[in-house]
Parts: sequence; C-alpha cells; structure tokens
Amino acid sequence: MDLKVDLGGRRVLVTGASSGIGAAACRSIVTAGGSVGMLARRKERLDELRAELGERALPVPCDVTDLDALQASVGEAARSLHGLDGVVAVAGKSMVGTIMTGTPERWRDLLNLNLVGPLATVRYAVGHFPIEGRRDVVLVASTGSITPMAGVGIYAASKRGLRAAFDALRLELAPAGVNTSCVMPGMFETEGLTIEGMAFDGDVPPDNIPWFAPDSGPASATDLADTIAFMISRPEGFCINELVARPTGQLNP
Repeated sequence: MDLKVDLGGRRVLVTGASSGIGAAACRSIVTAGGSVGMLARRKERLDELRAELGERALPVPCDVTDLDALQASVGEAARSLHGLDGVVAVAGKSMVGTIMTGTPERWRDLLNLNLVGPLATVRYAVGHFPIEGRRDVVLVASTGSITPMAGVGIYAASKRGLRAAFDALRLELAPAGVNTSCVMPGMFETEGLTIEGMAFDGDVPPDNIPWFAPDSGPASATDLADTIAFMISRPEGFCINELVARPTGQLNP
C-alpha cells in the first residue's frame, strides 16, 4: 500500500474550521493537494485561514445549528469547489456539569450542535458527491463516548449518539461505495480544553481524576489532522472505519 498522502483533486467540506482540529484538518488537506470548503461561525478566523492557505481554501461562514443556513452553505461550498467528494464534520463543543444540576434547555442546544449538526452536514454534503470515485464521510466523536465520566454526561451522550449514527451511516452508504469513518480523539490542543472554550452547566464534580501520566499533556491537533488526511487518501475500496487516538500519556477517559 502506498503510504503517501495525496489528496490532489479532492474537494472536502470541513466544519468547525476556525480553530483546533477543524483548522488543522484544513491545513493538512490543502498541504496534501486538496481543496477545502471551510465552515465555521467566526468569519474573521476563516479569512485568516484563507490568507494562510490560499485559493484552495474557501471560507463559508455558517452556524451548523441553523439548518437552513447550513444547507445553503454546503451548497455554496459545493458550487464553488465544483462538487464535493469528502466531508469532515468537526464542529462541536464540550460541556461540563452534572446531569442532576443541569439545564435541559442547554442540553438541547448541545445536542443540536454535537449531534444534529454533524449529521445534517453529512445529509446535505453527500448529495453533492459524485456517483463514483473515492468519497469519504468522517465524523469526529470523542473518547468520552467510549468511557463517560461524571460531570460530562450530556457531552458524552452527544458523542455516543454520533458513534451510533456512524454505525447506521456506514451501512447506508457502503452500498454506494462511500467510505464512512468515526474518529474518537482524546485530549488534543483545542479551544475545547480551555476554560474559555468549554460550556459549564450545573455543578462541576471535584477534579480528582488522573487525566495524564506525569510530564504528559494534550497532543497536537496537527497530528490528528494529518491522520485524518491519511485516512481519506487511501485507495478506493479500503476504509479505516474507526480510529481512537490519544496522547500517549492520557489516562482518562
């Protein structure tokens, strides 16, 4: 098998493109020769990324929880890129707080962002795929979907729901030759690991969990993004369906 990552001619939609794993994925795809439609809420961040990556990076400001706007934005990206043959759904947010002290209205907002948004993105993007050739759907879940922990129950539920939907999507899309993958990252350098990037709702349990081994910490989002680019560059007919990726020193979750 050729281990070279060559995405020349590929046209990939990436959500959550303004920071973290999404922005890193855009860089990795363009570096490998592909073009990207970059969806995110923060236009100024997208414009900065466009200036960095050049003409093969198309900024499309969009809130994935606004389903009408999302459908229109996916269509805009597809028209500008003359079609799509890949989608990497990264957009999402972490939430910390116990279920018994939380706010159901905020749970709904998180589920709309972390579960409905990615699935709607795929629903709208796949309609712009060609009928043959390499085509990829990548959903980004979390190791929190494998081992839920106290204080992140709603976040874990949203990501476990995404994993369950992935299993169904794989069965639905495989007969058409579309590759479907679910990536479950651990702790990488993203805004979601910062106080500013997290959502808080209800009481936060005492932080007595050993997250990392001594002298360890989050890994680079670029390493994960390069791995995603590798996954979608494989020969037609071969798919890495599931990937769990953690920093070596991560202990939980």
